Amino acid sequence: MELLLLLIVLGILGAFVVKYNHLQKLGNQVKRFRGDIAAAMKKRGDLVGRLSDIAKSYGDHEKLTQITASTNMSGVAGAGPDMENASRLFSGLAMSFPDLKANATYQQLMSQLHEIEGNLQSRREQYNEAASVYNSYRSSLPQALFASAVGFPEAPFFTVDESGLEVLPDFKTDDGLILKESLQKAGNRAGALAQGAAQTATQKIGQVRTQLQEAREAQQAAAQGGAVEDGAVEAATVVEVEPVQAPAVVSPAEPAQPSDRTA
Repeated sequence: MELLLLLIVLGILGAFVVKYNHLQKLGNQVKRFRGDIAAAMKKRGDLVGRLSDIAKSYGDHEKLTQITASTNMSGVAGAGPDMENASRLFSGLAMSFPDLKANATYQQLMSQLHEIEGNLQSRREQYNEAASVYNSYRSSLPQALFASAVGFPEAPFFTVDESGLEVLPDFKTDDGLILKESLQKAGNRAGALAQGAAQTATQKIGQVRTQLQEAREAQQAAAQGGAVEDGAVEAATVVEVEPVQAPAVVSPAEPAQPSDRTA
């Protein structure tokens, strides 16, 4: 019976480890795609800033100022509502100003901007797909019973708000901290219980030793008392017997024999 219970406990622990590791793998994949989006958006913001600096000498400062302000207000570089229209705006400026269009630095930056915008679209799709897979696995049994408790929240999807601002999802997992703390607490509790059990066992052993010592002393005292009592009885019962002499036997006097006299 004890072996069966041990096997059941080991099976549950093994299943938990497998599910936990898979959640960790899927969560890390979601965070990796989110990091790719954040890096691409930051790079796009840097490119837009450099293009704005180049285009400022050609005109249309108001639109360029709006793009720069959008980048600063979004909280994430390259995430403003005008970022999606940045390439179209700069292309329109280049059509109005041939010198800008012929600028080698402008052409290089525009090429990088088009490439980043294409990458961003594919990375958004990758992120949302990874978030969907993670959320689906997380909400399935049995991991739905412990996912939140061990630091695996639901992953939000990449969206665009009503103002056109790209909302970079905030997704973080506990990375095992909750599990480590739980295991540490369990270990401390087990150690405290073991220490208490050891102290209790030590006290019990001391009590048993004391009882055995008292019993041994009582037995020795009883043995000594019995020996003294036996000696007193023997001393009281021993009587010195003096030897009795038998009375002397007097044999009867034999009759005197007549003596022969010679006449």
